Amino acid sequence: MDAVKGYRRPSHGLFRFIPDAWVPYAELMRLDRQSGFWAFYWHYLIGIGFAINIQPFSSDLDLVSLVRLAAYLGLWTTVFRGITCTWNDNLDQDFDRQVARCRVRPIPRGAVTTMQAHFFTAVQIAVGACILYPYGQSILIHAAVDSVLLFIYPLLKRCTDFPQVELGFGLSYAIFLVAASVGKDPLAPLLDSSLDLSARVSKVVASPLAQSAACLYVAGILWSVIFDTIYAHQDYLDDLKAGVKGLAVRLGRKGTKPACYIMGAAQIYCLFLAGQLAGFGLPYYAITCGATACTLARMIWATNLEDGASCAWAFGPGSAHVGASVSTGLMVEFWWRKYGY
Repeated sequence: MDAVKGYRRPSHGLFRFIPDAWVPYAELMRLDRQSGFWAFYWHYLIGIGFAINIQPFSSDLDLVSLVRLAAYLGLWTTVFRGITCTWNDNLDQDFDRQVARCRVRPIPRGAVTTMQAHFFTAVQIAVGACILYPYGQSILIHAAVDSVLLFIYPLLKRCTDFPQVELGFGLSYAIFLVAASVGKDPLAPLLDSSLDLSARVSKVVASPLAQSAACLYVAGILWSVIFDTIYAHQDYLDDLKAGVKGLAVRLGRKGTKPACYIMGAAQIYCLFLAGQLAGFGLPYYAITCGATACTLARMIWATNLEDGASCAWAFGPGSAHVGASVSTGLMVEFWWRKYGY
């Protein structure tokens, strides 16, 4: 594997112990790149914070149960990210061979064949289903919907300039899966077979809980679009040559930051609306709205779109500051309310 030009076997963490034959599959799961894990997982932490605060308030939930739920969803996130990244790499292998940063991935460099990657995707789907099975059918349905949303993502790079929007649809959908896992699914009426379709939709649309969840969902979409558009500027010149479509290419170097500031303002407004509809208090507005606005503006301002390392920083630590602000505000809100402040 080391003979492939530009490729170096990962030697940190898990990669210090696993056999060489397993390395390409671990790379397909992106186990060597933790920033992508957090791009997924922040949405689950935000979903936990939202779900435990909405009515009926989870006053009986203790710290141990909260940590256990977060850890369990962390395991699911690891597998789910592996599923979507393996699928993405398989579909994008021809593009990846033309992009400097991607041509050393397992499939383009020949370490894993197309059929092996498809089989590995199927194995991961089976493992993911086993992880979520104890939570019941509704969780599996949400996971299936989320999978479809993210499976579509690589296909859109061929026909539209807005694949990052579809990615946002998939990443942010985590809040519905998490809410369902604690028995507070805002979309539950859609699965009520005793109602006809119009009645199901009307019940969801009229629900303040569903309205609040929808605002949080849109905020998550906007945030995902921002950090993934910035991240895509790492490959801006290669994408132009390869014919890869996306918002980075559409907006260009000059148009990306203004667009991100506008989307950032819309994200904060959606967070504010979500809090109003759910009846959240001071900690939520101060941290989830206020601190998030500051960290998001700083992330956009500090990024140099012509510097790949700077774009990677925005996707990793820069975006993590935003995710931490949103989720921390929700957690502080929970403990604030739980102890009667």
